[in-house]
Amino acid sequence: MLTTATHGDRFGFRFGQLAADAEFFISDYSRMFLSSDWPTITGANLPSGGPAYPLATPGVRWRFDPDKNWSALVAVFNGDPGEQGTVNTTGTNFRINDPPLLMGEVQYRHNQGKDDSGLAGIYRLGGWHHFGAFHDHRYGTDGLSLCLPPLSNGIARRIRGNSGVYGVIDQQIYRPVDGGPDSGVGIFSRISASPSDSSHVNFFFDGGIVVSGMIPSRPNDKFGASFIYANISNHVRAFDRDMIFHSGNGQPVRDYEMTIELSYQAQIKPGWTLQPTFQYVTHPGGHISDPDRPERPIKNGAIFGVRTTIAY
Repeated sequence: MLTTATHGDRFGFRFGQLAADAEFFISDYSRMFLSSDWPTITGANLPSGGPAYPLATPGVRWRFDPDKNWSALVAVFNGDPGEQGTVNTTGTNFRINDPPLLMGEVQYRHNQGKDDSGLAGIYRLGGWHHFGAFHDHRYGTDGLSLCLPPLSNGIARRIRGNSGVYGVIDQQIYRPVDGGPDSGVGIFSRISASPSDSSHVNFFFDGGIVVSGMIPSRPNDKFGASFIYANISNHVRAFDRDMIFHSGNGQPVRDYEMTIELSYQAQIKPGWTLQPTFQYVTHPGGHISDPDRPERPIKNGAIFGVRTTIAY
């Protein structure tokens, strides 16, 4: 269920089953990449990954557009799309009893019209706060490291709430004559940070470049390159070092995960695209252990894939 109401051209209101990644923390230029969707930092730090595709939660969203260049959005969602540790697989559970997730974002855009000749750009600044309780990733309620049972009680310290701030840039750097804001060459970047004690990922940074309509014989094709960097929080890394020191067993210390993607989106006919893609993942899972060899990290990996999209 989704209901949208507007008042003139300046105010908007939505309520129902909402997904945060439909309007918040998104980059328009990054949409073509398979790896650049709901950012890793929110997916890793929010319960059940947060209200993002393919999971939505009940929520309300207010939008204010004072003019064509500025927008302000505020939304409140049910903070957990899962249920008792399981994911809402059918999408029909209308959960409203979990601690809420509050998100806000301010947007500025310019040269977005088809007849504008200047370089287009969209800049977003936002943040979120989840009002639930989160586990400390290193310390227990007794102040000792969680890796010290029976000296420690092994019960993680509870932290009230978790938060994050972020910024997003979409900037066109070349606009063909008579081209729109999504033509030519555009670059994008997203950056975000969260507290280290209550977060699995405390810093996130991605970016890329997209080239659109630059092949005369293929005016509707796009190609580009992107990267994603997710830094494992200091408390998670400290826990790994505690475990190595007190157990005497060698294991990797989680540090970061980075993904590089190359992609080409070809239009077969209007409404139908075919997109081969290549991704290379460095330090999968932040350099987690190989289950068969705990002292060794999982190796870097290459991923080849293809996606086809039909819109009608």
